Amino acid sequence: MEVSEKELNMINFNSKNEGTWFYFDEANHSLGSICLRVLSGDEYEKIQKITVKRHKKFKRGIAYDEEIVNEKLASKMRWDYCIVDWQNIAIDNQPVECTSENKQRLVKITNFISFVADCLEKLAESNKEVEEARLKNLETTSGGSIEATPAKPA
Repeated sequence: MEVSEKELNMINFNSKNEGTWFYFDEANHSLGSICLRVLSGDEYEKIQKITVKRHKKFKRGIAYDEEIVNEKLASKMRWDYCIVDWQNIAIDNQPVECTSENKQRLVKITNFISFVADCLEKLAESNKEVEEARLKNLETTSGGSIEATPAKPA
């Protein structure tokens, strides 16, 4: 199947957020890897709905909302989402499967969380580069206008 020039100039977004694999040693993949994904806006909202409780409070006749956040649960849910899978990971020389419980054990280990944070930053940077390319493309089309254009006829 041949790709047209128009299709080559498109930015293709994958709606599936299955994750990206990162190797602990690029020269030796057998040393293990981890599959990560950036927390999506939808997933963030879902976690917020579960972990944030709002209550009406009254003080001196003035009503205000008080938020109570279950930060421990929110953190657990964020790591469960962001860490998709891994290969060849051990804690104290004991191999561990990729489970919610083991994710929580590993995020307490400084070297592990530092590596994961660096990888998630790389993922976020790659997303930023796509967004910058999209904005640059908008500037070069329609005389630089970023206003909405009418839908194409079917």
